[in-house]
Amino acid sequence: MNTFFADIDGFSTEIIDYHPDREGAELVLALHGFGGNARTFRRLRGLLPEKYRLWGLSLPWHGRTEAAPATEKMELESYVHGLAALLEELGIGRVYLLCHSFGSRIGAMFASLYPARTRTLVLIAPGGYYPPEDYMFRILGSFPMRQLIRRDLFLAPFVKFLIPNLPREKKAATYRALRHIGWSFPGISLKARGELHRLKNYPGKTVLIIGDRDRLVKASYAPQIARWYHDCSTEIMPEAGHLPMAQMPDQLMKLLLKYL
Repeated sequence: MNTFFADIDGFSTEIIDYHPDREGAELVLALHGFGGNARTFRRLRGLLPEKYRLWGLSLPWHGRTEAAPATEKMELESYVHGLAALLEELGIGRVYLLCHSFGSRIGAMFASLYPARTRTLVLIAPGGYYPPEDYMFRILGSFPMRQLIRRDLFLAPFVKFLIPNLPREKKAATYRALRHIGWSFPGISLKARGELHRLKNYPGKTVLIIGDRDRLVKASYAPQIARWYHDCSTEIMPEAGHLPMAQMPDQLMKLLLKYL
């Protein structure tokens, strides 16, 4: 396992290469959800066949990824162009995108803008489609809420909605991430920017995975998500919640290997 840092759209981004010994293998690029980091998919490390290589990224304001002090916002399209530029610089062509929750917003935008560089798009409990999620970010980005959420007290109910059992030691970092992501609205919303129709620009395979016990992205909402994609297969994982990569990595890997 090797950790390095690279610039993506002005963010000094923490990247973990879980298989540095697999040079030349097909790259699986893992984009975590809100409150996660480059280690979110670590349980898949020993399950991935040798023909694949797993990288995990810590997204803006997560993990050890840093931004300039004046950077308060991110914008999906700009970030995706930065990610593509990094892959180009590193000599990496096509990638598998393994995206969870908030990270699915980035993966979906990447596939629509760079379809020729996307092998397969995997969306696990994807964010950006279920109405309550964007409604929450809209509130956080509004005035005077922008001023109120500078204090962690006002962020507590939103964090409790997103991550009901958040450990105490992770609260400060989570509040910071949510504050900046809220301020970034509508730049982080495919729906608010009217970008959802562009997702069909990606002609390749999309895989939608949702746990039947997920309280944040309901399995019943899967058909409304799948309709935005050209070729989408849906998998509902029995007994799984919002984090199947942590709760049941073996079962998740079996599903992934059907499509990778």
